[in-house]
Amino acid sequence: MLSYYPRRLFLNLYRQIISIHSIKSLENIQIRHLNLTDQTKRKILLRINTALNENENETNTDSHTSNIACLNNELILSERMIKFPFHYRCILEQQLSICQDRWVTANEWKQLYDIVGETTKPLFASITMLICVQLKHIERGRSLFQFIQQNHPDLLTSTATTYSTYMNLLALDFFISSGKKHEQDYSPYEDELCEIYQKFVKDKKPVIIASAAALGIIKGLCVTRLWREAYTYLPFVNDDDQLQAIRDLILAALHNNDIDAAIKLLQNLKTPPPSDSAAATMSSTLTDIIRDIFRNLDENNKNAYEFIEHLFHYLSTLDYFIEKSATDEIQTFFDKFKPNVYGYGTTLVYPSGACKQLPGFNLSNGELTEDDFNFLRNYLMENAYTEKEVFNTTTPAEFERFKVLLARNKFTMIIDGLNILYGIDRFATDPVTSMIKTINFLKNLHVSKSQMLFIARKHVLSRIPFDIQKDLRSICEIFLVDNTSRDDWFVIYAALHSKAYVLTSDILRKERGIANKYTPAKNAEVNDKLQKWLYRYQYMFIRQGNRVYFKQPMAYKLRAQYTQNVWFIPYFNKKPVSLAQRPDNWFFLYNISDNKKAASAVKLKSKPQTTIIK
Repeated sequence: MLSYYPRRLFLNLYRQIISIHSIKSLENIQIRHLNLTDQTKRKILLRINTALNENENETNTDSHTSNIACLNNELILSERMIKFPFHYRCILEQQLSICQDRWVTANEWKQLYDIVGETTKPLFASITMLICVQLKHIERGRSLFQFIQQNHPDLLTSTATTYSTYMNLLALDFFISSGKKHEQDYSPYEDELCEIYQKFVKDKKPVIIASAAALGIIKGLCVTRLWREAYTYLPFVNDDDQLQAIRDLILAALHNNDIDAAIKLLQNLKTPPPSDSAAATMSSTLTDIIRDIFRNLDENNKNAYEFIEHLFHYLSTLDYFIEKSATDEIQTFFDKFKPNVYGYGTTLVYPSGACKQLPGFNLSNGELTEDDFNFLRNYLMENAYTEKEVFNTTTPAEFERFKVLLARNKFTMIIDGLNILYGIDRFATDPVTSMIKTINFLKNLHVSKSQMLFIARKHVLSRIPFDIQKDLRSICEIFLVDNTSRDDWFVIYAALHSKAYVLTSDILRKERGIANKYTPAKNAEVNDKLQKWLYRYQYMFIRQGNRVYFKQPMAYKLRAQYTQNVWFIPYFNKKPVSLAQRPDNWFFLYNISDNKKAASAVKLKSKPQTTIIK
């Protein structure tokens, strides 16, 4: 959808139909995407203006209905519509998305170049090439590069963006294609890529290259015999792009059977900081990486398993997880890799850590040590009582009352009151119903009153009838903090102090510094221990439609791990949407000769989803 402000014009472009909506007049016009004459195109834009009650003179050179251009009936444009770079990019992307890739003639490119605004012309090549990459229009991009070289070569030398984006375009989908021969087959555009590199990149004086440009150069070189030259541009890649750049180099190393180089690159990968907003993105990114790696790893290479072990070790450092399509590719690889040597399959894991399809096997214990608890308590106190936070957390008198309560009782379950009340129903508009549902839910926990602590703010009970308050007090202890205090801080402190479980849907975004992608984890050790604590002590409160339930804490470590001579890799069956989601399925892999116990367990517990290489 494209918005043209201030006239509030919306264009929805579909495969065969262009729908034009006017918010002002609520008029809806549908025009079939056919071969249009200039007169027809002029009428379209004139009809748009009429629907908007903007009766501009058709002969006015500043009108939308004048100077209309069409790129072989693919684009309907006027000068004012693409006067500025942002408008040009939006319109180009929207309109070309319904077109097939093709070779565009020089005259057509000239027609388009002539109509764009003067502020857009310096960026014409880079913007148009970027759209070609997004839409994977390789032939369109090749014809554009030829046009720019012959008619506007200054656009190639004024910035590195155009040729680097073009190298990116020519390298698309090489590593996901099948049937490639290692160390023999390279991109069908290899000669073109090498020529661009030699002419525009290699012999230039070293300068600071933008990260996006370096990324395109690396990607282009990695599908050619000059792939090792891509190392030169790694220093220009920033942290956000590092994963993608090293991924391309790893795939190039694997395609060329240089396992040692692939391992060294893998060891230099940085662990991305946790980000709730990026959970789904990272899961997809990791899935693509693992899938592409096993597509390009040569099963005949004697050092392949050494690389796999380093890869799994990298996964063991992450709080993100791959998806099922990646484990499917791993299994496909091991179908061909050293028969009778490795056993593999999938298993469900119980909250205790016991593996359903591998009887007698348990995942690594996720219990926290006393040092871990002390570390988290100290971090929590420092985080709450910094100069900026102290007045938002609590008051000394309130905190002292709270410590007396904790010293008097041995709590085993802490309830994040506000979190549950707002999660279970519409507490803001119907507090009584929410409270009744919460009470019934807490009764199902079967925890005694003296061991359950309900923490919330004082306003929670202000609209609750006395008899319902009495019912709540009959099943748990209650501590109400001031309305200006941070109730979540009290919940965490109580849980850590008492080593108690906590019922909440919160994943400590603020405490871990992951409120959004712009606030990375404050400290890797802090995040690691908080995540470990959440997995082990959090009853994850979940609402799906009208259904509310909780997931039990896990006694095991929720990360890829090597235990009892077996590799276990957690994965999702479906794409996750937040860090709160936890995978229930695990892929396992072991060397049959090193682990007779695992082989015997699989034979005893044979299931369709478990595979032993015969």
